[in-house]
Amino acid sequence: MKSLINIIVLISIFLIFSCSDKVVKQAFISPPFADLNPQYTEYEINADYGDTVFIDSGSEIIIPADIWVNKNGEKVKGKINLKYREFSDALDIFLAGVPMCYDSANVKSTLKTAGMFELRAFKDTNEIFINKGKFIDVKFASNVKGGEYNFYTFDEQAENWEYKGTDKPTENYKISLMKDSIEKFSPKHPVPFTKDYFALDYYAILDVYFNVKPGGNLYPYYNNKSLERKSETYGLKWSGIYGTWNKLSFNGKSYFAYELVWKNVSDKKMPKWMMTKQYQTENRLIKLKHMGNNKYFMHVVDNQYNTKNEFKFFAEAIQPLKEVFKLMPDDWKNEYDIAMIKIAETQKRIELQKKFLRTFQISQTGWHNWDLIDKRNDRILVKANFKFDKEVDNEMITLLYFTDSNKTYVKIPYTDWDKIRLVPDESAKFLAVLSDKEAAVYTAKEYSAINFQELSSIKEPSYTFNMKSRKINNRNDFLKIMEN
Repeated sequence: MKSLINIIVLISIFLIFSCSDKVVKQAFISPPFADLNPQYTEYEINADYGDTVFIDSGSEIIIPADIWVNKNGEKVKGKINLKYREFSDALDIFLAGVPMCYDSANVKSTLKTAGMFELRAFKDTNEIFINKGKFIDVKFASNVKGGEYNFYTFDEQAENWEYKGTDKPTENYKISLMKDSIEKFSPKHPVPFTKDYFALDYYAILDVYFNVKPGGNLYPYYNNKSLERKSETYGLKWSGIYGTWNKLSFNGKSYFAYELVWKNVSDKKMPKWMMTKQYQTENRLIKLKHMGNNKYFMHVVDNQYNTKNEFKFFAEAIQPLKEVFKLMPDDWKNEYDIAMIKIAETQKRIELQKKFLRTFQISQTGWHNWDLIDKRNDRILVKANFKFDKEVDNEMITLLYFTDSNKTYVKIPYTDWDKIRLVPDESAKFLAVLSDKEAAVYTAKEYSAINFQELSSIKEPSYTFNMKSRKINNRNDFLKIMEN
């Protein structure tokens, strides 16, 4: 009984669509591995108002109001369900069981894809359709840049792709918008501050925190240990540099140098005599020179009148000390964490976005594809011999040939195995479907070892492909054997 089931499965797989007339006609669209058929994403919209559906890849489906009808041509109202899926390359297209052959005036060609999508709509469980004369605008996201790709819609009655027109791709504007949003809410500094951040001296912290006027009395606050602990919670360190009333402009406002948080941006480590914990020192900032973009040259000495040590370095003005103390340390850290979560989420969204948008109107649901006709003229006719590492019935096997970095594939019937046109292509590979859970592969690594220069010099070249069987239990298994 088990062997009978396997034979039925093999026959079904073999009778899947083909660009050849030599295969008995069966289901034109038939996934080769039932469990690996790419899944739909579903969206609920109101047919009365229309909507725009945004896909993670960057695609947009712009649906006008009042465009849907049932199979009898009657208008559909209220909530409806959209089922959508898209395919980036021929691997996913193959897993969906979709043909890439194109018949135009009895001239058969193979399509090379820049991406494909399928869109269906339902009212309850009944499929509905776009009314005659109505359209949906689709901005389809693709990583393929070329403007030579055309738009095709699959005619399910004629079982053939139908040319619809063309349009040039544009850059996906959402990527730059998301990058701008990251820039806007990105924290300008780490929380808590790292070792390169510092205040000039502890006097500066006391001045700002207790709002003491320049030249005012700081003595009542010297022994306030809570402020010292709070500063350390922020990660805010201080040096022993007295600012000597140097002033500067920061974000359009005038500040004393001591009123700001600074960052050491030079390659020099600040010396111990300058990074003292003493509240009172003779260290002096004797020169502050603006270098542009909030960066400054600082010249510090250990004694303005009896100098033994000096240190010259570059520092960047980061933010006013007063802003640091506006929030409690825990709240400040919480705001930072929230911002970093938003950044991580946005970066993940950017990674999913594809680089280009291809726009076209569709007047029917179903399959749609951005393709060009594969017209490679560097093919070499080879007598191929496919050897398998297990006993198989060759006539029951579906053989596929993937090329052009998985942008296209062709199905090769058993009757044509001994006359295959090979292309020099390091990404090319062969796959044979053995069953619903098993395939045999001749990898791209193996294929790239073929000496095409030698083959082209032989009058009647031949080549043997040793096909290795692999179990395919999930999508990762399939992708793994196709990536090698």
